[in-house]
Amino acid sequence: MQALIGDRRVRAERRRAEFVAAVRGVLRAYVRFRGRQYMKIRARRLGRDDTDESLAARYAARDALTEAIDYLYTATADQRLLAAAEEARELVVALGDAASEPGAVDEDAVAEIGRRARESHSALRQMARRALYG
Repeated sequence: MQALIGDRRVRAERRRAEFVAAVRGVLRAYVRFRGRQYMKIRARRLGRDDTDESLAARYAARDALTEAIDYLYTATADQRLLAAAEEARELVVALGDAASEPGAVDEDAVAEIGRRARESHSALRQMARRALYG
């Protein structure tokens, strides 16, 4: 009986550790991708197009966020948390779309989407905390 309880406890601790790693991965990847999007916006404001390096870095950041969200899907069934992660991803993609070409930055969209992206990040952070600590 003790061994069974011990096994359950070990599994529960492992699941919690995987969940923590997944949430931290999403938050970290989100911040990095959002940072790359703001670098794109800055370049567009200066009339610059993507370089191969900037494009590769932004796509790598986007892919890292997608992978982190995929990992989160395997670590939790919390639909609110998963939806918040998806919303955060959609907002950070939209942020980059507001600066479609050199010299063409929709400043109103950048301001509004940027605000919503920050709020989404905060909401995701708070949901993760509640999921972990109640």
